[in-house]
Amino acid sequence: MCAAGTLAALAVVLSGARAHAEGEAAGEPRLYLSLGAGPAFNYESRSFSGGSPGASYTGWAPVVDVTVGQRVRPRLVIAGELQLAAVVNRTESYLGGSIPLSDTLNFLNSLSGIADYTLWRYPRLHVGGGIGLLVTTIVDTEMGSTGTDLGFALSIHGGYRWPLRRLWSIGVTARLTFYGVGSQTPSPASSSVGLLPVLLLTFTR
Repeated sequence: MCAAGTLAALAVVLSGARAHAEGEAAGEPRLYLSLGAGPAFNYESRSFSGGSPGASYTGWAPVVDVTVGQRVRPRLVIAGELQLAAVVNRTESYLGGSIPLSDTLNFLNSLSGIADYTLWRYPRLHVGGGIGLLVTTIVDTEMGSTGTDLGFALSIHGGYRWPLRRLWSIGVTARLTFYGVGSQTPSPASSSVGLLPVLLLTFTR
């Protein structure tokens, strides 16, 4: 009886040591929370129906990012991620010319499901990706008009974290989002694809 109890206790200790050796932080909270902010650059290509010439758009954007999820396994997080970007100082390239669109704002907001994985050998490095819904809103500040369309967003990311006190860490994350969206207004109908690379300063728990 005593031997069986000793073996059971030894098994528990060994399993705990193995989990720690594999990199599972002791006392790591199950809830995952990450807050981030930083700059982004936007490139978008638009094609029109009916054979009209296409156009492209570029601009810079401040980005705010909030991610909430759970640690489902050691080093693996499944979460929902909200990314808000407001593209300002946009430039339209059309028929070989460039036009500044200083009176418009283009909001690129996405809600995605993501997976984030911390590397075993390099526990401060993490990589992942996600897929979700994109909502684009173009605001014409001069005319007072607003147009909203829905699309999709695919993203990949990688980052590095430094531990802080009380289970928090600070880090930098680079994310590349590819998106597509269709629009019926204004006429003619159009479809757009774009890239939004962003560099975030993050606080993670």
